[in-house]
Amino acid sequence: MERIKYKFGSFQPPLVPIILGMLISSSPSLWASGHIDMAAARREGGVTVYSSIALEDMTILARPFEKKYPWMKVESYRAGKIRLAQRIVTEARAGKHQFDVLLSSAFTTLEMKLQKLLTPYQSPERAHYRPELKDSEGYWTAGQINTMSVAFNTRLVKRDDAPKHWRDLLNPKWRGKIAINANRPEWYIGLLQMMGEGEGRKYMRSLAEMQTIPLESATLADELLAAGEYPLFANAAPGNTERLKKKGAPVDWARLDVLPTYPILVSLSSHAKFPYSAKLMVDFLLSEEGQRVLKEIPRIPARTGVEPDPLDLTRRINIFYIDISAMVGKGDDLEAEFRRTFGLR
Repeated sequence: MERIKYKFGSFQPPLVPIILGMLISSSPSLWASGHIDMAAARREGGVTVYSSIALEDMTILARPFEKKYPWMKVESYRAGKIRLAQRIVTEARAGKHQFDVLLSSAFTTLEMKLQKLLTPYQSPERAHYRPELKDSEGYWTAGQINTMSVAFNTRLVKRDDAPKHWRDLLNPKWRGKIAINANRPEWYIGLLQMMGEGEGRKYMRSLAEMQTIPLESATLADELLAAGEYPLFANAAPGNTERLKKKGAPVDWARLDVLPTYPILVSLSSHAKFPYSAKLMVDFLLSEEGQRVLKEIPRIPARTGVEPDPLDLTRRINIFYIDISAMVGKGDDLEAEFRRTFGLR
């Protein structure tokens, strides 16, 4: 949000200090700051979160927040990033702004910022996040991170035979045996950024020629991998693989030389019905307390100092953080390119 600058001459009439005080009290910079009127938050008594993470996980996150603020009631709506963006825009056009906090991917978040449906908020908790995981204006901060690797069925692939580098997927022995999740274009963008656009696109075309198996659902891709329908899942989330392992599924993920990583972002609505409650929710999601709840779900916390469970999800792993700013104005085109390359619907 742009800050308005006022210039005054050397002479200031008596009313100027009063007017200046009024401008400051209603300034966007105050709203964007960490100031929260707790009495106003109590009067609001609720907050609505629109999210692309599992509704069950959002419910787990809401419980300690409601316990911390007993007068608060959290309402949640969950949808995939495309449907979520469509719903928000449709509601906005109808003058019905329903969400207070957005918890979603860069695709949704950048589009909502472009539509002027988000407002900056410099939560004091942002000081504990890496520069790659927050924008300088305060429009978004990472609530969690998702690393991406190759998952494999341990009954079909020995660990020593699992890929160690991304280019290992081009080995002819994997032809027709690699699943691709169509709803994870962040993987495509991450590898293009890692390899350089020219080399990255060449690699992706070569991989597509390996007769990859397209699947529209990450959950289905994980389940079919565990069932032995194919040996490799190329753009798997290790956090999800670990969940399946805990349930006894014969799956694991490859410790590749570098893992592209994208965040799930926390943002504040520019038309929040409950603006102070929304700030409280953002602060909670980014706080050490909120990040530890996230860890127990389990998901990978984004906050510095809060490590995931298991530690191997990030420890001794070379992580490449996707440059979110480089996606501005390009996200939709890159997603369409990803789908065309791999013949996805």
